[in-house]
Amino acid sequence: MKLRNLTVALSLVAMAAPAMAQFEGSDENARIQFSLEKAGVSAEEIEDQANLGMAYIGEYQTALDGNNWADALRAHTWLMQHAPFAIQALYTGKAPLMFYQLIAATEDKAQKVEYFNTMQQMFDHRLTRLDSLNSFTKIKNTRGDVLAARADYSYWCFKGIEAETGYDIFKIYDIYKEAIKEINTNGGRDIQGSVLQNFIYVSNAIFKARPNTHRENYLQDYIDSKDACERMLQLAKEAQAAGDTARAQKLVATYDAPLAWIENTFTTSGAAERDQVIAMYEKSIEEKKTDLNYLRSAMTLMSNSDCDDSDIYFKTAQYAYAIQPTFESAIGLAQGEMKNSNLDKAIEYYNKALELTDNDKTKGLICMRIATGLRKAGQYTGALSYLGKAEGYNPALSGKILLQRANVYTMLGQYSEAMQNARKASEADITLQGTASRLVASIQKAQANKAANDKARAAYDAYLAKKKAEEDFWAGK
Repeated sequence: MKLRNLTVALSLVAMAAPAMAQFEGSDENARIQFSLEKAGVSAEEIEDQANLGMAYIGEYQTALDGNNWADALRAHTWLMQHAPFAIQALYTGKAPLMFYQLIAATEDKAQKVEYFNTMQQMFDHRLTRLDSLNSFTKIKNTRGDVLAARADYSYWCFKGIEAETGYDIFKIYDIYKEAIKEINTNGGRDIQGSVLQNFIYVSNAIFKARPNTHRENYLQDYIDSKDACERMLQLAKEAQAAGDTARAQKLVATYDAPLAWIENTFTTSGAAERDQVIAMYEKSIEEKKTDLNYLRSAMTLMSNSDCDDSDIYFKTAQYAYAIQPTFESAIGLAQGEMKNSNLDKAIEYYNKALELTDNDKTKGLICMRIATGLRKAGQYTGALSYLGKAEGYNPALSGKILLQRANVYTMLGQYSEAMQNARKASEADITLQGTASRLVASIQKAQANKAANDKARAAYDAYLAKKKAEEDFWAGK
């Protein structure tokens, strides 16, 4: 069957087979027969067609294993038309890679477009059949997983056929954005670290082209992709708790490097330049002062851009608190009072932040936020105190708390204590190994710089002392 005729065939199967069909405990043959029956194949032909389907499965998998993309596509086409629930591999693994390789291998633009559109149809059908496909597999994929794969393969395949397919970097960005939002909301199990990295790559490219209009989106994209990466790293924590150290280490290796790349790309992009972020919100906050969702988002973005000691941040917190007191806005008000040296009032708001939730896990996170604010304000004793409270509320945060302590001790110039806490963080939480290692390197650099500065200062002081002694000698003193 020609690919241009495949859309109609797939649509017929999609209508014939219910999207919510459940196949738990079924085998490939049973799922093939189900599809054939729903498509109206006669009882006399079912067995022969089912046998043919099993043969196509074998051909498809063999072709994929040998990177024989043309033969794989031929088998894939038959199976998608006649037995779309036969195997998960019609949609996952090397299935999208097959289309990528076929698109890359041909110089015929019309053929590229045809392959690309068929790949998009595959993703469409995977989304509509997701529950059914999940019903017979051990690993349950999510809608976010599918959207992330679609964004990734679309990004690598769309160049040169933008006009014919209607895909450009902005449309692909929207798919990435939806995927990351879905993963952060409902979770993801099959997303690759490279997807999160590519999302920031695309958003960074748009920011470079449109810095005035994309800055706020890019700030949010950074937070969303970082959160998604950290959520995937939590799978390593689950594996470690289950005793599967090998899987835990593999997950850390898969997601720690993209997380570091995301942080570095964002840091060097200039998107979080303090003056620019403050100026951006000074223009918008008054207009949005009754929009609680916007105000909460603005506080988060300003906090992540080191603007949480600015007047516009405090004003945003005031507007948000007046609409509905939340722990975020209470912390914002506390930090404003701290900046104005109203310590008692600041503590009052910090305690109010803790009162606004009954959940100890959330209280642990709030205490960490408070500790960060106190550290930035130079209140190091208070910061350490709230980190102790955080651990009391939520011992599971011990690794992140140790990292925070390392930051506090670094600010105090207690470098050995700082590095000891960072290394303990790595031991306490496998997902923090990369972050802790990078922090130790940063502390060592700070220690070396201080030693060099101290040495230079001592040499300079000695030079001044010698010079003064000479001047005193010639002055007869």
